[in-house]
Amino acid sequence: MLRELINFTDSLDPEFKALGMKNKEGLHIFLEVQNDGERFWIDDNMEVVFTRKKELTPDENALIKRTSTLTQLSWCVNTNKCFDLPIKAIHSCSPYCLALKRENLVGGEKYASNASGKKSQVYERINAYFGKASELLDSEEEKQYLEIFKNALNTEERFQFWVENSGYWSELKDSDYVIFYLKEPIEKYQATNKKYLADKLFNTSDYNVEIGQSVFGTSDFFNGFPTKKAFLTHQSASFDIAGRISANDAKSLYEFQDIIGRNILPKPLPIFIHKEELKTDAIALFKKAAESGDKISYQRIIEKLYDKHKDDFGNYYLLFYSFGEIKDFDFVSKFEYELIDGEGNKWEIKDLFGVKNNRTLDNVFDLHIAVMQPAFNNSLVMKTKTGDFQYRYFDDIDAKYCKSDNTFLLVNKYRKAFYDFIYKSKRQAVTSLMFHDIMRTSILDDIRLDELKNGNHSERFSILRKLNIWFSLYEKFDINNKTNAESMASKLQAHREFIEKLTKGETSIESDDQYAFAVGQVIYYLFTKSKTSDTSYKRLEPFVQQVHAKELNKAIARLFDTYKHEPFSSNFRNPFAEVMDYETSANIRDYMPTLLAGVFSKNALFSDKEKDAVSDDDTQAEE
Repeated sequence: MLRELINFTDSLDPEFKALGMKNKEGLHIFLEVQNDGERFWIDDNMEVVFTRKKELTPDENALIKRTSTLTQLSWCVNTNKCFDLPIKAIHSCSPYCLALKRENLVGGEKYASNASGKKSQVYERINAYFGKASELLDSEEEKQYLEIFKNALNTEERFQFWVENSGYWSELKDSDYVIFYLKEPIEKYQATNKKYLADKLFNTSDYNVEIGQSVFGTSDFFNGFPTKKAFLTHQSASFDIAGRISANDAKSLYEFQDIIGRNILPKPLPIFIHKEELKTDAIALFKKAAESGDKISYQRIIEKLYDKHKDDFGNYYLLFYSFGEIKDFDFVSKFEYELIDGEGNKWEIKDLFGVKNNRTLDNVFDLHIAVMQPAFNNSLVMKTKTGDFQYRYFDDIDAKYCKSDNTFLLVNKYRKAFYDFIYKSKRQAVTSLMFHDIMRTSILDDIRLDELKNGNHSERFSILRKLNIWFSLYEKFDINNKTNAESMASKLQAHREFIEKLTKGETSIESDDQYAFAVGQVIYYLFTKSKTSDTSYKRLEPFVQQVHAKELNKAIARLFDTYKHEPFSSNFRNPFAEVMDYETSANIRDYMPTLLAGVFSKNALFSDKEKDAVSDDDTQAEE
């Protein structure tokens, strides 16, 4: 893993590495040492730029372009490796820069806290800071310049003189930085930064060794070395550390961590390692997007590169980094862009339940909107108010913003599987059993949550759309099914033809599948006899919870008994009799898709007169 990230970083040009650097919010003050040949001093002519100023002058714009680079070369690796330990209030680590937050200065929250707790103020520690920073300098002349810089800032009065005369003291917030720079060539900043990093890029210096001209030590890249936590260390291992990396490699990893932290690279990030042309083309895309400020998505990268490199699109690492953490890192041996079944046909969602959401899935990313958004109720693939989509594969998801607790559980249970399926082409990651669980749970939730509003079912469209997805794609997730000879969709058509014959007494129920479909038709027909105000789909719950046919038939018999005084069509009599007479030891829940299909398919049990009397919403969708 580390070697691939190092090679990737080393392949980026300096211009790319500088992209996306951001200024620290606050006040930036440039001081310059004057020299008349006999003495050195800093006069009152400082250059100032305040980042939150609405309109900047040309000179201020020129200064602000430098500040991001200079802070990059002056900042501590992390606060545990700053020069102001153990307080950690000064965040710069350069003899040419001093950076701290307004909260540490007179009137700031930390300043008041230190005063009440009788702790040292940051002004009192400036001499110690520059004492450590001076170790990064070689010549006496450089140290003399540093002494002048230090003496201009090392008391509260002197420090405040510059800040209060900047013109922006009153506008500073506690969270703003106050940063002083000594006006020196950038090469000097780079030289001292190199020396600072040479000692700080490793996790600890305890295991550093010199081999030839290079120093090797323990990696600090997302590696918390538990030297002070015995319970986190190996108690029986014969070695202290797993391995070492060189100082150059440590610097590359530090640069990589800084670059991905700027949020300019794709998420997830494909790191191509074998084919040089593909690698070069990909980096060019990353750079162009970063320069324009428009982040490029992984999908867009595939769309741009796939046709040209179709035969070689694979053998790369895929990194998902977010909010300072590596969420996922894996190897993709071969990326499969298109969704093709065992017979060479594209995946297709058919309009089997009359809601016109049929569509062909041209590529694997179409699963996001066509399948995952409805299946997970807008909680995994979320449509925002602006019309964009967010993919929450690794985000923290609050259950209260999910449609139901079941949705929350489904998202957390299966989102990594879908991520692997779509982004890494791991076709075994999502199985037909998993897909069955998702669709069944989601539809039953909709049934439970359904309400009748203004004569319409609140969850009707959602249920029918999910039934379309379930019956169209179930076999596609079965990697052992190569021909799709008998699919849920084809069975559905057979069941609909069967129920028409059953109403006429031309056939009988001969299988559990036929029984389940007929049950759905019977239950829905009986529901239409109800005169109650609550005719929502939640009335289905007592029936879909049954496990045994014997108990299910008892529940149907009780429902029939409620409406036995109502007139029934001749089309109803034979299916009802066949259902009540059928016996099976099968688990009815295994036939849930077929039962629900019976409920939500065009009902064949109505007489022509009854069809005219029932509203369009209640007669079920036409085929």
